[in-house]
Amino acid sequence: MIKPVMLKPDSLLTFEEGFILTYPSRDFEILKRRVEAVKSLGVCLIEFTGPKQVFNVNLLGKGTRNIVVKAWVSGYAYALKIRRLDSSASSVKVEAENMKIANSVRVGPKLISYTDDMILMEIVHGKPILEWINARTEENTIRRVLFKLIMDAYRLDMVGLDHGELSRASKHVFIKPDNEPVILDFGSSSTNRRPSNVSSLISYLFIRGVMPNTFQKLHESPNREEVLHRLKQYKQRPSKEALNSLIEALGL
Repeated sequence: MIKPVMLKPDSLLTFEEGFILTYPSRDFEILKRRVEAVKSLGVCLIEFTGPKQVFNVNLLGKGTRNIVVKAWVSGYAYALKIRRLDSSASSVKVEAENMKIANSVRVGPKLISYTDDMILMEIVHGKPILEWINARTEENTIRRVLFKLIMDAYRLDMVGLDHGELSRASKHVFIKPDNEPVILDFGSSSTNRRPSNVSSLISYLFIRGVMPNTFQKLHESPNREEVLHRLKQYKQRPSKEALNSLIEALGL
């Protein structure tokens, strides 16, 4: 087992791990600016640990727009999302502002603070939704989690924020150890298009047939045509009544 590397922000200027802050480049001038940004967020330690790896350094996450490291502030661990230098300079600020909107209706990881290039937020421990379902044998628990998840998607619809990636929910929904679902990654979210969170999520889980066999064995499959009919009604006029009708058709 690889022992995590922990460095103070100023030490990032002298250790190779520092260039994680300027990934995929190795730019010392930008590194200096980003170290100051890290300190402005109150970060006292960066911990290089996790399942991903770049420059032979372990990370919590690596995507096309950002990399994610573990950061310590006043004795508490958070996720620090850092914009890659080859992604849009405006992407982080937009994501953070949209996370604020999601948090306002109790959805998503808690936003702590942000700069133009970094977001400090709650670390979410758990499993991707399909992996979680495959490991369960309690129908009521699965139904309760799916109901909560659909309600989260509904709240996003109601505040006019489209997540943008719930048609691939297996990569963007985690279930925490206490069986609470969390919608992750608001990098593709927008308030400038019509929200389709509920319809994207239900289409992915119930219409496209991606739900694991475990759930299919535990839960009687809903009537597909009836679900499609009520989903169409919800999309035409989103409301609590239309949502309840849809949830009834899903058997949740």
